[in-house]
Amino acid sequence: MFLNMTRRFLITISFCLFFIFNAAYTFAQTSNNDLDLQKVLYAALDYNKSLKNNLLDIEKSEEVKKSIKHTYIPTLELGGSYAYTSGKLNLETDVFPVTIPSFTLPPLIPGIPAIELPPTGIDIPALNQNIDFKGNVWMGGLTAKWTLFTGLKAPYLSKAMEHKIEAQEQMYKLEEANLITEVASYYDKLALLEQTKRLLEIETKRLEKETIVAKKALEQGLITQHEFQKVEIAQLKLASKQLEYDGGKELLLLKLHQLTGIDVSRLSTIKVELTPRLVNDLGNSYLNRPELAALDEATKATEYQYKSEINGYLPKIQAFASHQYAGIHNGNLGDLGVNELSLYPLNSLGLGMKWELFDGLETKGKRDQIKIDLEKTRNKKEEVNDLLELNYKNCLIQFNNLTAQTKLKDKQMQTANKSLDISYKEYQNGLIHLSDFLESQAEYTSTTLDYYDTVWAQRNSALELLKATGSLQVQKL
Repeated sequence: MFLNMTRRFLITISFCLFFIFNAAYTFAQTSNNDLDLQKVLYAALDYNKSLKNNLLDIEKSEEVKKSIKHTYIPTLELGGSYAYTSGKLNLETDVFPVTIPSFTLPPLIPGIPAIELPPTGIDIPALNQNIDFKGNVWMGGLTAKWTLFTGLKAPYLSKAMEHKIEAQEQMYKLEEANLITEVASYYDKLALLEQTKRLLEIETKRLEKETIVAKKALEQGLITQHEFQKVEIAQLKLASKQLEYDGGKELLLLKLHQLTGIDVSRLSTIKVELTPRLVNDLGNSYLNRPELAALDEATKATEYQYKSEINGYLPKIQAFASHQYAGIHNGNLGDLGVNELSLYPLNSLGLGMKWELFDGLETKGKRDQIKIDLEKTRNKKEEVNDLLELNYKNCLIQFNNLTAQTKLKDKQMQTANKSLDISYKEYQNGLIHLSDFLESQAEYTSTTLDYYDTVWAQRNSALELLKATGSLQVQKL
């Protein structure tokens, strides 16, 4: 009996655990399939190839900056060469007089006096002959070089690259904001279509009921054929809107799939309520725009590049050290055979300086070009500043206007809904004709769709306003 109770207890526990884990798995699956706006935006940012290329450009600039700093790292070279050489050695000299001074020979035999020789002059005859030579020449060794001073060119170029990287990062933020705006707009459009679908489903069910009632009324002669045809016309209009909805949703899903890489089947599960978007933090007007920051950094980069060209006239200093070998093997110099003639070790240590005093105006030409680029960048910043200020004011006006319109459209929708309820009751009580009720229904449908269109436009204007102030971020959506 105890065993049976234990078995039943274990079976009960097993079933409980099964249902618990099954529920947890189902919840996890539901959570994974729940694609809110932030998840879709993060997927788009991670999937976008243009953003990835921008990051690679920044990484490439970082490598260039490192290579500039590597200028001061010593280098070590191992070199060697071999050559077989042959030719003629031309030897041509003048007569070379040699004077031998007087000297005294000591006595060779005791008792014999020393012999004194007078000074003698000898002329070495002139030479004019060609001597054949040949041999195997070997050379090789290690050479170390260490740049000590570049005339301040390397430090200024490194600073220029720092500001160039900052400019690239700001432009990355701009492209990121553009992508966020585009994806969020399509996401909201999908929500708009979802609201449209719900409205069409409600109107279709309501019209189906009224069609049944209208058929009976037509059979009993309570309405005319003309009035009944209005019901058919209303059905055709709803069918047309349904086709428009299906086509629009399919295109939106494909576009979102292209931007995010998320499967269309997952995107089709998105269910979102479309409500007005609130904007609380607008930052410091338009002054935080990444375009302005990028132009500021580009200006600084160009200024440092100009400084590097100015200081290019300063001398460059480099330390060096070498350990070399040079030799000739198995050669001949005329009739003289040479087994080996070599220099090893041949060591050297020292400093070298290069001071380019005149480069044919090449550096001056580069400086003039950089000054032109600098002036163009400053002019562009002034132009962009004016355009961004105008864009900010326009976005702010659009946002305020559409926010006010949203409230107005909401009241119109509520009024149309009440009017539809009253019209339906009056139609049921025979106080109005079927055509009047259908007109109220069409008015409600049009007003509701108009409201959600305005909400979608208001949400887009909020995105544009956030982008206009440079404060558009995924975390704020």
